[in-house]
Amino acid sequence: MNHLLHQISWHQYLTVAFVAAFIYYIIVILRYYRPELQKLQRRVNGDKEGEQLQALQYQPAEEEVKAAPEQDLKEQPYHEEVITDTDILAGKLKASIIKAADKPFAPAILIPQLKQILKEHHDIAAPERAVINRLVVDETENTGTALLTEEEVDQWWEC
Repeated sequence: MNHLLHQISWHQYLTVAFVAAFIYYIIVILRYYRPELQKLQRRVNGDKEGEQLQALQYQPAEEEVKAAPEQDLKEQPYHEEVITDTDILAGKLKASIIKAADKPFAPAILIPQLKQILKEHHDIAAPERAVINRLVVDETENTGTALLTEEEVDQWWEC
């Protein structure tokens, strides 16, 4: 048994071990780090693919650019999303329900808070009230803070 390894020198053994480790790591790198290698290759090559993509993008002819009327940026209206009373009410209700979700199950405490918030916003129109009612029912059901119906919530507007 002692005579089996006498024919292999340390130099041969280490050479085979290093080659085997090198091949193993090459396989691991190619298998698991392919996207990173592709990014590195693009960076080294100067990102010629990006240049090709830019060449494929539509660029209007000079005549089209000259013929198009110049628009002043001041003339273009700024479309700002307007925050309505309904949005504010929905935010208050959600915040109250989420705050109650962190506490033990106590609908007797949550319901008066929700009623008070709805009283503060009694001027909301009927179609928007239905949306708010649905929001309250869904949020309390999702968080498990209370089991309500839309009819119950609708009655709170009148209190």
